[in-house]
Amino acid sequence: MQRHRAVVFLASFLAFSLELWSAKLLLPRFGGSAYVWTTCVIFFQAVLLAATLTAQAAAARLSRRRWARAYLALALAPLAFFPASVPAPSSTGPLLDLLRALLVMVGAPFFLLSTTTIVVQGWRMERGPTGGRDAYDLFGASNAGALAALAGYPLAVEPGLTLNAQSRLWTVLYAAYVVLLWMCAPRGGGAAAAVAIETGEVISARRRASWLLLAAAPCAAMLATANLLTFDFAAVPLLWTAPLAVYLATFVLNFRRQAFDARRLNSALLPILGAWTLACAAAAALAVLDAGESTPVRTLRRLIDVGKFGYVTAALFVVGMIAHRSLAADRPATPRAMRGFYVAISAGGLLGSLAIGVLVPLLGRDVGVLGLDWLAAGALAAAALILRDWDALSGLARRRPRAVAAAAVAAGIVATLLLAARRAAVAESGVVFSLRNFYGVYAVADHDGVRLFFHGNTDHGSQSLDPAQARTPLSYYNVHSPLAEAFAQLGGGWRRLGVVGLGAGAIAAYGRPGRSLDYYELDPDVAMIAERWFTYLKNSRARVRIVVGDARLRLAQAHGESYDVLILDAFNSGAVPVHLLTEEALRLYLRRITPDGVILLHVSNRYLDLRPMLAASATELGLHGASKRLVQNGRMTEDRVPSCWIELSLDAAKTDALIRARGWRPLEESARGARPWTDQYASLLPVLAL
Repeated sequence: MQRHRAVVFLASFLAFSLELWSAKLLLPRFGGSAYVWTTCVIFFQAVLLAATLTAQAAAARLSRRRWARAYLALALAPLAFFPASVPAPSSTGPLLDLLRALLVMVGAPFFLLSTTTIVVQGWRMERGPTGGRDAYDLFGASNAGALAALAGYPLAVEPGLTLNAQSRLWTVLYAAYVVLLWMCAPRGGGAAAAVAIETGEVISARRRASWLLLAAAPCAAMLATANLLTFDFAAVPLLWTAPLAVYLATFVLNFRRQAFDARRLNSALLPILGAWTLACAAAAALAVLDAGESTPVRTLRRLIDVGKFGYVTAALFVVGMIAHRSLAADRPATPRAMRGFYVAISAGGLLGSLAIGVLVPLLGRDVGVLGLDWLAAGALAAAALILRDWDALSGLARRRPRAVAAAAVAAGIVATLLLAARRAAVAESGVVFSLRNFYGVYAVADHDGVRLFFHGNTDHGSQSLDPAQARTPLSYYNVHSPLAEAFAQLGGGWRRLGVVGLGAGAIAAYGRPGRSLDYYELDPDVAMIAERWFTYLKNSRARVRIVVGDARLRLAQAHGESYDVLILDAFNSGAVPVHLLTEEALRLYLRRITPDGVILLHVSNRYLDLRPMLAASATELGLHGASKRLVQNGRMTEDRVPSCWIELSLDAAKTDALIRARGWRPLEESARGARPWTDQYASLLPVLAL
């Protein structure tokens, strides 16, 4: 039994490591979007379902010996071609390109690893009389392997190994997996596995549907939590793994021989959640009383901002514990029923992934609310619980119809009130346009005579609604900002300006006659918003051009371009565009500026301090650097928004002038032994600034 547990553990460890490795490898090709991870989860859930169905069909049609030999031969195949190269992009769009890349690169090894638990479990059940329920121990070992990968990858593998080194280590571990698999394979002959054990357990359609929805709800909640994290921090494995680890932990806790009793943990969580709710209420009261931006108020709001991640993670844990405890309590014991149980869990995971990754963005494209993710997860959870308790609910309806009708009416009234409150909140917030697509959630809102552009919950530019003030840049780009100081120091010494990241187009306000400005923008919807809802581009005195596509790819193709100033301002909501800050990206930028040109980087972030990492990169590339962080003094307004900017140049005179005349600091002062980011290595742990 120990060998069986070991091979299942290792297979799951390898499968989840492969998920994280491939998603991280593909991020630069797809603009660092938070939805890269969501799409990867959809792909891997679909492969898991296909693998489960294939393994069951093969076990039913082949003898034990033939199936074991065939499976071992298939297991050797990935060693011949892993890792495959990333295919070139096509014109089919980012979603299909990403799915095709995953299929070519890791489809085969992940497919085979996904079958291991069910195949080895079948072998185990045929060897002894322990019964089906004991075989669920392997299910727990599988999830434990996944948890080990999720903990080890962001904390040890990603910070310590490049992507190439990771692929080599993965290949070695995969070879060990093949050896363990051979040790577990049955040696004898026998009839098809499908008829080895057979009983009369009958599974109703409603019970299967309950399994499906109970598996779908926590998966949807997991992706909803991951989306919230990656929109605010960065699309990196460290933040993908936390919700996925909670999701899998609820599997492990409930599929043990003795299920985990969560009542004590819930008792500990409730006071924390209650305190967080009271803090939110206090912050709302301070806002109503116009308490200003004092240090205590800012501290309270910062704690709330960080606390929301713990809040949604706790909600994910609760949903996962309820759903997976229900699944564990209702799991069948016979082989045929158990195969159906596995299919339902796999299909449910795919359903939850599709709900968040495809259905919600499609239905919510014109809504632009990230909270729709949790609404969808809650709807799946409610449907699952109704199906689970259908008999009890039906009996209650027959015994007390008036009470049930009153409860239904009350629920309808509450839903109506919530919808009305939501509409009132939208009206009060001044939202005039919202949209959601593959790259994020966007909103345009009018407030106090200013039009603001939000990506997620992050300000991506604003403009005065007063025509007389509309040419004056606001937000991070205002006339008091470090960016304005950098332009002032350059004076008339620039004619060509390149900007990575469009936002509202506020930088165009710094344009002058006879100058040219090229914007590189990944998302065509952002270009539409900037042109339709803001006038910076139209009113700019410079010639403005928008180049749609990933900035690194477009700049690499722009062989004739040479800019005096290249500005990097391409944050995805509040998330860091990791692939645009690597050493390889900086080398590309240097090839696209004049010998005495400068690179300006906007690195404002609530949770990360990127200056040490960029200081290390500057040292590696022989660049001179200066930085300035504009801190908040008094009440924040759109013409005095805190921000942090870095200037890099091969010309020391450029950065020295900012340091002497404008109070900027030498970038090397920020160096704290950080390691430069590269396309092969990037870790958030050294730059966390919570």
